[in-house]
Amino acid sequence: MKKHRYAVIAALLVLFCSSPVFASIGQFTGMWVNTDSNTRGMTKLKITQSGGNVKLQAWGKCHPEDCDWGTVPAFIYAPSVSSNLMQKGRAVSAMFDKGFSQTLVIVKPMGNKLRTEVYTRFTDNSGRSNYNAVYTMKKAFVPIPPPAVLQEDCIPFNPDNAMVKNVNGSWKIVDGNHWMFDFGSNRAEAMAALRVIKHYRMNRSCFVGRPDPSFQYMLVNGQAPQGGMPGEDCVSFNPQTTQVKNVNGSWKIVDGNHWMFDFGGKKAEAEKTLAIIKKYGFTRSCFIGRPDPSFQYMRK
Repeated sequence: MKKHRYAVIAALLVLFCSSPVFASIGQFTGMWVNTDSNTRGMTKLKITQSGGNVKLQAWGKCHPEDCDWGTVPAFIYAPSVSSNLMQKGRAVSAMFDKGFSQTLVIVKPMGNKLRTEVYTRFTDNSGRSNYNAVYTMKKAFVPIPPPAVLQEDCIPFNPDNAMVKNVNGSWKIVDGNHWMFDFGSNRAEAMAALRVIKHYRMNRSCFVGRPDPSFQYMLVNGQAPQGGMPGEDCVSFNPQTTQVKNVNGSWKIVDGNHWMFDFGGKKAEAEKTLAIIKKYGFTRSCFIGRPDPSFQYMRK
C-alpha cells in the first residue's frame, strides 16, 4: 500500500513540476488517438464535460478490436485553489480499476496535442512489475455528416393560366382542369388570392403533411416570394429566433412570446415547417380573410 501511495505522489509531483501550460476544458474534450499507430498500449481516449463534471474513457490495444477500459470520473487540476478549473486547467487525471490492476491516467496539454502519462499497478499478486508509459495523442478526425436533404412536397403550376372559377357552386382558383384553392362562397377572397399569386408570379404550391396539410406555402421559381404589394395583411417575424415549442400540450412555431402556427400533436411536421421557414428566409406570414383566413402565404 505504501509503495502504491508513493507512486501516486510521484506521478502528481511530475504533474505539477512540469512547465505550466494552461488550457480551457475545451482543449481537453473530444476524441483523441495515439500518434503511434503501432502502439501496444493506450490507443485512444475520449474526454467529455457536462457542467462541472468531466469524464474520461480510454481504450487499449487488443485484437481484433481495441479494449474499452470504460468511462470513469475525471478531475481537473489548476495552478491554485482560486483558479477557474474550466479556464485554467493544467491537467486532467482519472483512475481505472480493472480488478487485477489500477491505472492512473494523467493528461496534459502539449500544443494541439495531449501528453498522456499512464501509471499501472498490478493488484493480483502476479509478480508483474508496475510500469509507466507516456503517449502523445492527437485529435481524432470526425467526419461531419452531410446535412439531411429537406424533402418538400410541391405542385408546380402556371400563374398565367391561374383563374377564379365557380366549380359546382364553390369559388376556386384553378390551373386548367386542376383546382388548387377552394374559397367556398367567398368570390372576393378568391379574387384577392389570385391577385397575390399573379403579383408575385408564384408557381409552386407546397404542403407539409398531406392529405390534411398542417402548413402550406408558395414559391417563385424555387425561391421565397419577396417585395410586397399594397393592402397586404402580413405579420412580420424573425426567422432566426423562431423555434418549435410545446405550449399547453400543443406543438407550435413561436417567435418569442408570439405563436404563429399550431400543429397540435404533430411535432415532426412542426420541425419540418421550421426548417422550411429557415431555408427560404421567410420573414412575413400573410393572410387573406382574417380572423378565419381562406388563404395564407409566406414571403420575405
